[in-house]
Order: sequence, then C-alpha cells, then structure tokens
Amino acid sequence: MSIETELKFTVTDSILFDKIASLNEIAGYRTIDRGRQKIIDNCFDTPDYRLFKGKIVFRLRVLKNKSVLTFKADKDSTGSYYQRIEIESKTDATVKDICKGNLPNLPPVKAFREKVGDVSLIPTLKTENSRHTILLTYKNTPHYELVLDDVTFTGPRGTAAVKELEVESLFDTDNDLETIGAWLTKRFDLKVAGPSKYILGMELVGKV
Repeated sequence: MSIETELKFTVTDSILFDKIASLNEIAGYRTIDRGRQKIIDNCFDTPDYRLFKGKIVFRLRVLKNKSVLTFKADKDSTGSYYQRIEIESKTDATVKDICKGNLPNLPPVKAFREKVGDVSLIPTLKTENSRHTILLTYKNTPHYELVLDDVTFTGPRGTAAVKELEVESLFDTDNDLETIGAWLTKRFDLKVAGPSKYILGMELVGKV
C-alpha cells in the first residue's frame, strides 16, 4: 500500500502543455522529460454506483506491456493537495473476468472487498489518456513527477475530453508540493481539479 500525494489542475489551453514541457527548471527543480505513453483505464462500479458515491476507484489499467489492477480510496488530506490510499498489482485479468466476478487473489481486490464487500461489478467508464511525464529532480534525484494528461472519457452518455496537469510526490515528504503548485499557477492559467478522474468522467459521460 502507498499513499498517493498530489496536486491536480485543469488545463484549458493545450498550448500550455507545450510551454510547460519546454521548461528546463520548475520551482528550483531541474526537469527530465520521460516522454509520452498511452494509458487505457477500464473503471468498474456496483450497479448502484457505490464506488462513485464513496469516492473509491477500482480499475484495470492497460499499458503497452502490462495490465495493472488498482484500488484507490480517499485519505484525510492536509494543505492544498490530495492524498489517497493506492494499492496496485500486475494482473492477467481482463474486463470480462472482472465482470464475471473472476477476480484474482491480489492486494487491490482484498482492499476492495474489505471496503465494499463481495459485490458484483459492472464496467462504467473507459478512459484513454495520452500522458507526457516529466520528472522534477534535485541533485540528479527525482523528487516529484509532473504529468500532462490529454484524456478522453467514454461512457453511456458519449465522450468528453479534458486536459489535466498533476504533480505527485515520489517520496514520503511533500514539503515543496504547494511551492511547486504556487510556482505553476503564478505563471500559467491553471484551475484546481478534483482528486479523481473517475468521478469527473462519470459526471461528464456516466449514468449518475
């Protein structure tokens, strides 16, 4: 189990992505461009949307060479950033497996059942994300990860596109997270976003 600690912003102008990606330094941290990757998230919920209402995420993430099962739940936060419990495991499970109730014996599934119970799940949202990752380093050591997300949600009510910027602490300390956020918002037109893409996507294209 890990604690995800991050800032999240909505980006209204795609040109800002290029401007931010071109920076050699952000808030005193040197940048290292890690490139782009495509991420597909398949999100699940109970038929009565218990996860959405409880601000819980249970998803199957598909990357180029692997699939990852993830459980997330809110944790009490301090300051202007978000903190969530995050439990992840590589898996061979598919969307069909999860919908049939054939869940693997993995930590995310155990955490999900402890929180919600042994309930049936349905697919509720698909997210396609073109993610550009930039590391913020000090003395050649990465301290924070900044990602530029170009996201398309697909659900029962159609599709919707959003752009988000996230800054996540890579260590237990988050001393400079708010400083980085202030540095970015002073220079760019950024608006604070909610903690969960799942909640945002469901509000835009889901049945809730």
